[in-house]
Amino acid sequence: MSLNELLTTARTLCRADRIRLVQYLVADLAREEGITALEEGTAYSVPTPLNAFQAAATMLEALGKQDAET
Repeated sequence: MSLNELLTTARTLCRADRIRLVQYLVADLAREEGITALEEGTAYSVPTPLNAFQAAATMLEALGKQDAET
């Protein structure tokens, strides 16, 4: 089946089935690339600027230098 035929067929699917198709394709590509999916119920560390005072100071310094140059 050619890509055009596949796309034409995919367009005939209902919205929910198209979403499932996309999810399946993304998961399949991730598996091929060795990317592990997030697991339900698992806690993951997410970097955040909250309480990142050194980062804020660095940003203010960079902005100050930018203002001085203009």
